[in-house]
Amino acid sequence: MIQYLVRRTLQSVPLLLIISVLLFAILQLQPEHPWDLLLHRPNLTPAARDHILRYYGFDKPVPYQYLLWIWNLVHLDFGTSYFSHQSTLDLVGQRLPNTVILMGTAYSLTLVLAIPIGIIAAVKQYSKFDNAVTTFAFVGYSLPNFWFGLMLIIALAVFPYEHFGFKIFPTSGMSSEFGPTGYSLIWTQPVDLAWHLVLPSLVLAVQFIAAYSRFIRGAMLEVLNQDYIRTARAKGLGERTVIIRHAFRNALLPLITLMGLDIPRLFVGALITEQVFAWPGMGRLFWESAQRLDYQVLMGILILLALFVVVGNLIADLAYGWADPRIQYR
Repeated sequence: MIQYLVRRTLQSVPLLLIISVLLFAILQLQPEHPWDLLLHRPNLTPAARDHILRYYGFDKPVPYQYLLWIWNLVHLDFGTSYFSHQSTLDLVGQRLPNTVILMGTAYSLTLVLAIPIGIIAAVKQYSKFDNAVTTFAFVGYSLPNFWFGLMLIIALAVFPYEHFGFKIFPTSGMSSEFGPTGYSLIWTQPVDLAWHLVLPSLVLAVQFIAAYSRFIRGAMLEVLNQDYIRTARAKGLGERTVIIRHAFRNALLPLITLMGLDIPRLFVGALITEQVFAWPGMGRLFWESAQRLDYQVLMGILILLALFVVVGNLIADLAYGWADPRIQYR
């Protein structure tokens, strides 16, 4: 297993290098450049313009700029924001915990609900429960995040406030000076955070639950028709033991693959949802950086996303051996 881990890690290096080249080239091909906003400020002297070009390396050829960026990246320097003048790692460090809180809450809720829903729907195939789950899965997965988030804000924050003078849930942010009761002394910070988490985590969880429950149902249906499941039942094992220990264990492999692909979303965040609820996370940082053409921050976030994709796939591959002992790391 150690040799497999080392080999996969070494294989990831050229992959990440190719990804970085493509990302850098795509950003350079954009019709607008970050120095357009920096150099077209009023009262900027020609000497100051030249200094800005030299300071950020904009006067050098594109290949030189890329090599300089890679050299800094090797030294864990992800660059500095053109506008806030903060390190990209500092900006990511400020936003990443907020995204992990939001995505972790939504993902935990997904696993708690989607796994039993998918298993029951597969065991009771074509029942009323299965049909209801199928309908929910199609509707939930088709709901646009921005529309669903706005509808929840109107129904649970705007409408109650306009008619009754209070909000059931807040409309934005992750903290407030006063909770819904208006008494800051008894409204502690963890409770306030949980109060702000409800709507955005619900918006994210609905799509996750819809996709995962349908996926688990399909994987379970393939396993439930196998010969070893009939053998386990014929040996007199309880139905719960057959479903959990034999069927679900073997249906885990497709689920592990899906979870490995979703690990990057856990760290990078949901761009649209964070924007709708003004959640100060990675998704919103990416959106703000894209609007300002802050390429240093964009490249930092994108290369971290690529790294998380590679790590997520590696974790999924290692988890296969735990789920199915027949898999050998060779």
